[in-house]
Amino acid sequence: MNAQEAYYRSGIDYRRGSPHLAQPALHDRLVEVLRASVHRLAEQGLPLRVLEIGAGHGGFTMQALALGCDVTAVDMSRSSIEELQRRFGTNPKLRALYVPDGELSHVDGDYSLLIFVSVLHHIPDYIAFLREASQRIVRGGSLLTLQDPILYSRHRAAHRAGLAAYFAWRLAQGSLIAGLQTRLRRMRGALDEANPRDMVEYHVVRNGVDEEAVLSFARGAFAEATLIPYWSSQLAVAQRLGERLGLHNSFGMVAHGCDSALSLPWRGPGLNESGLPDAVIIRFMCVV
Repeated sequence: MNAQEAYYRSGIDYRRGSPHLAQPALHDRLVEVLRASVHRLAEQGLPLRVLEIGAGHGGFTMQALALGCDVTAVDMSRSSIEELQRRFGTNPKLRALYVPDGELSHVDGDYSLLIFVSVLHHIPDYIAFLREASQRIVRGGSLLTLQDPILYSRHRAAHRAGLAAYFAWRLAQGSLIAGLQTRLRRMRGALDEANPRDMVEYHVVRNGVDEEAVLSFARGAFAEATLIPYWSSQLAVAQRLGERLGLHNSFGMVAHGCDSALSLPWRGPGLNESGLPDAVIIRFMCVV
């Protein structure tokens, strides 16, 4: 089952429930990170070719296009691709690709910037996927990830504060019974793989995303990498409060100076570095 196709159907508003899109000040800060990355690539003389994985309805696609980039936007949801075409289809710099199986073998070309916005937490083996996707970055290019939940166990206080804010926001969103049933299944660890509500947010299955593992990968593959921890909440008042308290429940990461060795297919002796057989096809499960 394509959980993204089932959940992110036509009519879904990506801004609802997405702090990086709904909270203006946070959105502006994250867009500034993207802008700085693009300007740096331009100063290096690299072609402004962007590959965005899990583009959704184009909240950051729009920003990359506005900066003059050629953007290949990839998504597993047909309705998302149709919305991208509706919004930006007259812009010759956009190439929107519907990839229902999530395989990057469908994506050709070399790119100076690889973007994941609110995506890694949807991917079961995100380090392996980062490794494969980064093979498409040209030498000296950059990687940018934004809006993923930090590893819960490493930041317990912030995680609990984030949960409290989420529940306060969730009470006003409707579908309370369905939401409560999903939460109870998650608390029991009894997730239904056939239910898009259970599987579309994969980070709840494994308790967040290991930001240190993401940073470690980037430091091994790029000349420099920087972690960007920050607070994000669907609830506006909680967003302001969390920022004042200096809490961090989300992160981004920016890396520059891609090692040219990444342009070669990675092969391991029987098992890849994530402990999976080489024969396993790495797929993304993402959008937003």
